[in-house]
Formats: sequence, C-alpha cells, structure tokens
Amino acid sequence: MSITLKDWLDENHTLEEKQKLFYNMSKTMHYIHDNNHYIKNFNPKQIEIVNPEALTPIKYKTVTKMPNEYREQIINEDIYNLAFIQISTYANIDLNILKPTFLKENFNLFAQYLPEEDCNYLRGVIESGSIVYYYQYKNADNERRLNKLVSETGEEGLSATTGYQKAKTNGRYTADKETKALYRDITDLSQSAFVSFLIFPISMVILAMIIAVILHLMQF
Repeated sequence: MSITLKDWLDENHTLEEKQKLFYNMSKTMHYIHDNNHYIKNFNPKQIEIVNPEALTPIKYKTVTKMPNEYREQIINEDIYNLAFIQISTYANIDLNILKPTFLKENFNLFAQYLPEEDCNYLRGVIESGSIVYYYQYKNADNERRLNKLVSETGEEGLSATTGYQKAKTNGRYTADKETKALYRDITDLSQSAFVSFLIFPISMVILAMIIAVILHLMQF
C-alpha cells in the first residue's frame, strides 16, 4: 500500500532508511529530468512512495514539461528542493518554518544535525548551487571508501555493503521497470518529440527533392 512522503516522514525511521529514500528520490528525479520534465511541487503531500517497504518507486504527482531555455536552472532548483527536504528531515524542522535564505546564510547551525557523510554534499547544494544528484554523490563516495578499503587491506573482490546500487555518476540514468511504468506518459512524449525532430528535416529534404524534380520536368 502506497504512502505519501508526508505520512512517511511523520513516522519513526532510521537514518539509513531516510538516506535510502532520498537516494531513490534523487534517482527518480534524474530520470524525470532526462525525459525533459521537472517536479513543479515538492510538497510532501504531493510525493508518494508506492512500495514503502522497498522505498521505491517514487511518484512525483506534479511532473511538468521542462522548457529547454531554463533547463539548467530548473534542474538546479529541483536538486536544491530535495536537499532542502533532506535537511528539514535530518534536523527535525518543519518545512514551513525553515527559510531558504536563512538556511543558506546559517548552514553551519544545521550541520551538526546532518549525517556526517552527507554534510559536504548538502552544503555544496545549499551554499554553492551544486548540480549533482544525491545518488551520484553517494555512489561516488561509496566507491571511494571501497577503493580506500581495498588499498588498505589488499583484498580484491570486495563489494560495497551500504545497500545502495552502484551506478555511473554521469550521463543518463537507466530507471528500473517499476519507475519506467510509473512515468510511461512522459517517456512516450519524449520519444514522440524525438521522432518528430527526426521526421521534420527528413520531410523537408524529400519535399525539396520533389520540387527539384518538378522544376526539372517543367523545363521540357
């Protein structure tokens, strides 16, 4: 049975569960961005965890077409909004009370309530506007820790044990089948737009060829 993010956050959960949830939320957000859409409203009542036990897939209810001319700005804002929710959750502060300007100017006041391993990431997003998805940061950090452990112990074949999937930290994100099914509408739109983009120039070339043939025949 699905649950809204608001109701989930009102329950007691471990730090690891919260981190896993935000990890999955950021992956889904990346998938939405890859399909030229964004999340218009980050109100926890407008976000749904379809399978609370697995903490995935994540359903953002206000997904909207992204205007290309503002793409980078919009992606930055979405990443910021998710980080804002993370900080509010970790510091146990109501989202309606926490103010963006105050948070940016006084981040150190909140740092003590944040997971040590996530603090630098959240600081980068809030203070510097870093455009890095949380799941990318976690993957890179986990890989760095694993490489350090391998280097220190000389053990080969070790695998990360944090429960997070390993994935590339750049390029497009390949979603699981549940997420793809949940956002089938926006992927269909993206594919239609891509096909239209290809068809239009091809049609123009064919039309130009037909006109050239007609003009050539008219000379006889």
